[in-house]
Amino acid sequence: MMADTLKRLLGISISLGVSLATGNTYADNSLGQRDNLNSGINDRQKAEMAVPAGFVSGSSLNGLLRNYYFSRDNHDTPARLDQREWVQGAYLSFRSGYTDTPIGVGVDVHGFYGLKLDGGGGSGGAGLLPLNSKNEPESEFSAAGAALKFRGFDSLVQAGDQYLENPVIASGVSRVFPQTFRGVALKNYNVPDLTLDAGWVDSTRLRNQSGQSPLKTSYGSSNKAGVPADRESPNMTWAGGVYSVPGAITLTVYGGQLSDIWNQYYAGVSWPLKLTQALTLTPYLHYFKTRDQGQSRFGRIDNDTYSGGLTLSGAGQSLTLGLQKIDGNTPFDYMVQDDRTFLYLSNSQQYADFNGPGEKSWRLQYQTSLKFVDAPNVQFSASYTRGEADLTRVDPTSQGYGYIYNADGNDAHHWERDVAVRYAVPDGKAKGLNLTLRWAAHRSGDGYTAPGNTRGNSNADEYRAIVDYPFSIF
Repeated sequence: MMADTLKRLLGISISLGVSLATGNTYADNSLGQRDNLNSGINDRQKAEMAVPAGFVSGSSLNGLLRNYYFSRDNHDTPARLDQREWVQGAYLSFRSGYTDTPIGVGVDVHGFYGLKLDGGGGSGGAGLLPLNSKNEPESEFSAAGAALKFRGFDSLVQAGDQYLENPVIASGVSRVFPQTFRGVALKNYNVPDLTLDAGWVDSTRLRNQSGQSPLKTSYGSSNKAGVPADRESPNMTWAGGVYSVPGAITLTVYGGQLSDIWNQYYAGVSWPLKLTQALTLTPYLHYFKTRDQGQSRFGRIDNDTYSGGLTLSGAGQSLTLGLQKIDGNTPFDYMVQDDRTFLYLSNSQQYADFNGPGEKSWRLQYQTSLKFVDAPNVQFSASYTRGEADLTRVDPTSQGYGYIYNADGNDAHHWERDVAVRYAVPDGKAKGLNLTLRWAAHRSGDGYTAPGNTRGNSNADEYRAIVDYPFSIF
């Protein structure tokens, strides 16, 4: 029975997995931010430690059909057309079991194919499809990857193309297919409730690419004109751990070095407190410290980022208040396409991260299932976030962030409103099929968008419609 339970867990949380809507809520999770997709890599890897030995008997082949529509109406960004893409994707993930040897050996293989349904006429650039030399979306793209895995001594080592989830490096999941990294990662589970994690990577496959790319960051990879600059890192290393007691404290500490760019450190804690049998209050705190390192290819970085909040949850509903403060003359930056899978940056939303230099922001979010109107398989989320940054603090000569400087940006305020609805088919032949609808509206005041910054972050409305159908072959 134990083996069957584990196999079911691994079948649901494939390397590319689907998180079905439930009544559970978490302090640093957002329906609006995470689409319907969650790599679930940390939970899956821990579960694999208990799977009985057997390279063939422990294997599985799972898949996902994903239809994704993305439309962004840029109201007043003259240097950029509106983005609109529609893609049908198919994904397969094979995971072997482990050999019956002192050090168990296995292999994970994944592959995907994406077909353009819409995205011509200069409307591409939504990040669902790769772009050709004319900046037009390709009609299709595909990729495959594999990793060897080794199990023994309460540890799991994976080498090759893989998914990652931790506060300093994580695979972006907010488009058709998730991002992967090429390198070596180690997990150790020797101490109960404690997971130790370390690794090294030298390249990444971005979520809309077939091949590998150098390591870059989300905000430091542009120049004043907003085009990609040669600001790459040869590799990244990290180490950290998570101590999590079910129903009690979760403490997370990590450190990472993006070679020749920065050292970044993280500490976070959350603790659900039972107020009544049906009501839980969960406070949470996140702290990042980022300093330039090595050749300092982005120039000087001296950034401290604080975020935290409270989530009150019960009866399938939750209300969250999030507060965030960026202390530094650069934005809080992170690995490119790391969508903050578990929102280590508390106020990061569908459109904006509210992470500008000196920015203060607050967020109010309500999330619920619609059980009270006899629709328990429908989940609804609405949030409002408001921030104020000081873009005059940026050094205009900064190699990585000078394009953000704005002499009129000492009171650069903006707000975002997010609404999301998700429906999960509970039974029948379509059981497991999920539909997610998302809308984000972002508005800014004078001085918010830096001159020459074509990255967006201005007045826009963004719509997404995602249909997911997971399936298992064996």
